[in-house]
Amino acid sequence: MTSRPFRILWSLVTSKGVGRSVRLPTTARDLAARDGRTRLLQVIPGAARRFTARHHRLRRSWPARGCRFLRNAEVETVGPSCESRRMSRENHRIELVGPGLVTRTARALDELQGLADGASDVQTVLANIEREIETSRHALEVLLRGRDSFDTLAFIRHAVSPWELSQSHESETTVETSQAAQDVIALVLLGMGLPRTPLTGQNSGQPDCAEAMRLAGRIVDCCRTLAVFRGRLSKLPLASLAGEFLGYELSVRGRQYQSVAEELNSGLLKDPTVSKIMADVLGFTVDVMRLTRTASLQLFNQRFFGARDRIGDLVQSGVNPTELEAEAARRDYNLMLNECRLFGAVSSADVSALAGIEQDSARRILEFFATARPETTEPGMVDRYRLGRTTGPGGSIRDGDEYLILNGFMAEDELRRNLERGFLAAAAAGGRAAPAWDKYVRRRAAFSETMTGSTIGRLLGGAQPRWTGQHYLGPVDPADHAEFASGRTPVAGEGRTFESDLLFIVDGVALCVEVKAGSITEKARSGNAQRLAADLQKTLSEANTQANRLATLVKSNNGVWASDGSWLDLSAVQEIHSVVVMLDDMGPLSLAMNELAQQGVIATTDVPWIVSLHDLIVFSRTIDHPAQFLEYVRRRRGRKLATMVVGADELDMLMWFMTGGMFFEPDPDEVSAQVPVLRRVRPSEIRRFEDEGRVHLGTLTDPLDAWIYSTEGTSHRAAPKPTRREEPWVEAYLAASESAQWPGWLRTGADLVSLSRSSQRHIGKSLKTVRRLARTADRERSLTTHGTTPYGSWLLTLAVARAGVPVGHLVDYIEAKQYQTASNRALLLIYRPDGSIATSQYRGEPQPRSPERDIEIATSPLLSLDETFAKAPPRGQRGPASKRRKRPKRRR
Repeated sequence: MTSRPFRILWSLVTSKGVGRSVRLPTTARDLAARDGRTRLLQVIPGAARRFTARHHRLRRSWPARGCRFLRNAEVETVGPSCESRRMSRENHRIELVGPGLVTRTARALDELQGLADGASDVQTVLANIEREIETSRHALEVLLRGRDSFDTLAFIRHAVSPWELSQSHESETTVETSQAAQDVIALVLLGMGLPRTPLTGQNSGQPDCAEAMRLAGRIVDCCRTLAVFRGRLSKLPLASLAGEFLGYELSVRGRQYQSVAEELNSGLLKDPTVSKIMADVLGFTVDVMRLTRTASLQLFNQRFFGARDRIGDLVQSGVNPTELEAEAARRDYNLMLNECRLFGAVSSADVSALAGIEQDSARRILEFFATARPETTEPGMVDRYRLGRTTGPGGSIRDGDEYLILNGFMAEDELRRNLERGFLAAAAAGGRAAPAWDKYVRRRAAFSETMTGSTIGRLLGGAQPRWTGQHYLGPVDPADHAEFASGRTPVAGEGRTFESDLLFIVDGVALCVEVKAGSITEKARSGNAQRLAADLQKTLSEANTQANRLATLVKSNNGVWASDGSWLDLSAVQEIHSVVVMLDDMGPLSLAMNELAQQGVIATTDVPWIVSLHDLIVFSRTIDHPAQFLEYVRRRRGRKLATMVVGADELDMLMWFMTGGMFFEPDPDEVSAQVPVLRRVRPSEIRRFEDEGRVHLGTLTDPLDAWIYSTEGTSHRAAPKPTRREEPWVEAYLAASESAQWPGWLRTGADLVSLSRSSQRHIGKSLKTVRRLARTADRERSLTTHGTTPYGSWLLTLAVARAGVPVGHLVDYIEAKQYQTASNRALLLIYRPDGSIATSQYRGEPQPRSPERDIEIATSPLLSLDETFAKAPPRGQRGPASKRRKRPKRRR
């Protein structure tokens, strides 16, 4: 996303989120050598007063393309330390993950440096940014003056936008080629009164397209920077997030994949109740709207590409054109290059004829999705954009019965929000539309819950929810959960009745899911901190409290009391996760858990996973194994990730995980606490834990984009589906266990997925050795390994035995070994010599301790604990795949 560099830059300058001030590191160029380099830091509050890069170095790391580590940055503590006691250190590192992110951050620093030159305080910097916006607006007006607005906008759209998406990479896009910049040009023309000129058929030419996009991009950059900085400088709660959210709204377009957005919109808007509401309130249905859109785009393409093809056929014919052919070619050239309104604008009559619908219906739909030509000039349009009151013309501009098609024309990703604006406007006017809105809200909530349930079910291998919309009894104060245990029947009037949207229980794992279909209001999206706080309280905070309340009762009481007085036994649950699913796109808010927690929006100890329904559907199409999904949820809910990662898109986080990232070193003390022997924490483990810096995620979705575009047909180039690759023996176990649904298939599968590539490879090699030995042995051969996770330690025994070799004693062995090692769970896999899995044995909970069992285990012929835990548990970090290098020959 183009909004990331400015957010990263501010974090580099002030590090407000972690209570530090960081002296800016060098990036792609030696920024420290630039004159006036201290001025920027001096005028921004909280920034360090010294700026040095002499200790910095850049090195390539994961992924090989585009990831950079800025190491050994000098740090000056100016506020409270981080949560971890080891994070208050003098050596800090910032990791920029994503292709081109270093260059973008350097460019953002260049631009901000220029705005800060000559400024004595931060208010002067902000005034300079506002002056730059006004200067760029005026220059853009001068450049566009005397041109027909429709001709200019249609030409720029075709000149700048990609004709198809096979060569389009989000990580390589710049603001000068963005849809946001095109929207700004349209807003400037609307502010000028949308100047029009008559058709002449003559060569009128076009304005400097590159310069127009540069100026418009400058306005986008400055407005976004102003929003982020003002949010950071405000003392209002959530003002910082409100500023980032406004910057996101101003600059980011195309937030959803077309196929996913269509699936969501069809499921909701084609519902018979909602379809009737649309017809009654707005005068059209989604099917007729899509016919109108398809016909409009067909007219657009037929006119432009028809002219192109006729010219191409004439040139390739190799014969001199006749006078009539030459005149037709001149008209086609004029259409493509000069009077571009001839292909870029449509009329309701043309659309209705091609779509086969009534002209009144076509006109009603085109008018609903268009911005009308102003009656007079409106010079404040750019100011309205800067303040977030309008982010663009909405994909179409209307002048009489002429409708200019822009990027985002009736786009699926904005369709629901546009329709809801119409519903709300009609409801505000009173009449039958007011109760219709309430009915729509209820259907929207029901659809969101149903869609969420089916999507999570696919991610969990086809699992069905344990319940939907379950009412249960619980305490008003969550601390009183003991009063609602199974042995104590609640008396009448005690506690309150609560509702749980969805509960999944699969292989001892419970997902407490709350679904929120409400939208973030336009006022909150425009940067209003108070309204954003109210919206988040109504959505995120409420949903998180509901999910956490159920999770606490299940964890403490192994079940809940239903509202009808029956006991719902959930004692099989060993691992619980809270998930909040939003129908609306949350942008950077879902990845800002640290600030949401600090501001009290997330007031629970455990961090929920907040995800949009769109992104959840993409997850279900992309992730291959339920165990990989569970491991993602485990990592995503980690407190360290919440405090150490800055990003703007959940799908970037997904791709980071899919390619081997999204790993943070565990606290060595917590790892040692899961090992039942006194084990000295190694200095290298402490060093790895302490050396981790904050991560700034750039755009990592290029492979995902390419695959989805190829499946949607918007790109002609086939692309492979992104996958998270596991070692062959792990893939074999995941496939077999998921198919057979063996006990432990999900939790143990996630434990194996969590291992690093080297750890998986080492176990796989050892398994091959054991298989080779077992082919001729009269008894089984086996290996045992162990690991630790935030959800308890695990034990794994892989045994191989020929047909006829007794293996019954292995069940007793794994029981005894689990007790000896105090493991939370244990799995025994028995293989055949050919590598196929014959059977498995799983215990998913810790064994109760007793003195008699202690004596029995102490006298058994098990490997001692010191020998078992001689090596540290295998690590989870994955590095890039690399070929083994040959050793150089030794000289004699």
